[in-house]
Amino acid sequence: MVGNAEDIQGELLGNTLGREIVNLDLAIDISDEIITRIKLIFRNNPVLIFRKQSLTPREYADFASRFGKIRPGVIEKYKHPAIKDISFLSNVNADGTVDEFGVTRAAAWHYDGSFDEDPPFLAMLYGIEVTSYGGGTLFSDMYRAYETLPLNLKKRVNKLTTVNQFGLGPSGRDYFLGLKPDRWEKYGPIKRPLVMQHPWSGQPYLEFCMIHTAGFAEMTFGESEKLLRELEAHVGKDENIYYHKWQPGDIVIWDEHATMHKNAGDFSASERRIMLRAMIDENK
Repeated sequence: MVGNAEDIQGELLGNTLGREIVNLDLAIDISDEIITRIKLIFRNNPVLIFRKQSLTPREYADFASRFGKIRPGVIEKYKHPAIKDISFLSNVNADGTVDEFGVTRAAAWHYDGSFDEDPPFLAMLYGIEVTSYGGGTLFSDMYRAYETLPLNLKKRVNKLTTVNQFGLGPSGRDYFLGLKPDRWEKYGPIKRPLVMQHPWSGQPYLEFCMIHTAGFAEMTFGESEKLLRELEAHVGKDENIYYHKWQPGDIVIWDEHATMHKNAGDFSASERRIMLRAMIDENK
């Protein structure tokens, strides 16, 4: 295992995303120097993977808090009973039956908290139980997605403003249809530029969400829907994607600005898929 911060190494698993940090046991006392080194690597590698970890929920929450303040999830049902800051991503109900919402949850391109005025800066998942086949998470490189837009489309998106409201995106309207009206009113509408500048790198990137971006302020509903589907197809191109096949004990950290992600939806609902999630606000 790594003893010194300078010994930390990583291997790139995808085209531009998915750097695996090797020989690091997150259950032992991780020094401030090692955390600082991880953060430096993370600045240039917006998806980091740590394999073969064995943490209690408390240890996982403590590790997450080394990166900033943990932001609790908004769905009460999935919050951890003892540690409310972290939550479950699960397809299993408390009585052991299949949670249908958990099976299809987040199966569209999104970044977490897009309906909030100030979304979280990063997030992480910890694989507790994983499926024997599929069950992956897809990540898309939003830097590359913007860079590779056709020139005419790039000129268009540079001038657009997203309108974000909970569950009102093309992939969210049916998904969250049964929610009470107060959920819609509590979150949004929030407007922000479609093309943003990353606060660390200054690089431009696309920031929209197929679940919560209702459209563009400068367009009609129909025009917005058409463009969102066009952008969805673009960010989903193979060259933009890292597919993470989960193994038990995996911890994956991602930058919510530089990437979007989604449940690949490629597993049987009869297989248990249980993870712990933490959303994190950057320490200022």
